Amino acid sequence: MNKAEITKEQYLKTARKFGFTRRELELGFLKVSGFSNRRIAYIFGISEQTVKNHFTHIYEKAWVPGRKEFRELFLQDDNSQQ
Repeated sequence: MNKAEITKEQYLKTARKFGFTRRELELGFLKVSGFSNRRIAYIFGISEQTVKNHFTHIYEKAWVPGRKEFRELFLQDDNSQQ
């Protein structure tokens, strides 16, 4: 497995600490897996602006400023266990 890949188990272990809703958990996993906002919007049948709104809330709950730092949360947790 590529070091940059985050498994669903790794993701959920860390993500559950932030109190995300079920929808936020789903969207967050797609984001850390590399999906764009446009693609996520298409998958869920919602507007791209709605996806952006969800990520504003997700990043606030996780105390991170953006996508890069959000993804790093899950990579850091993986590194701390090795």
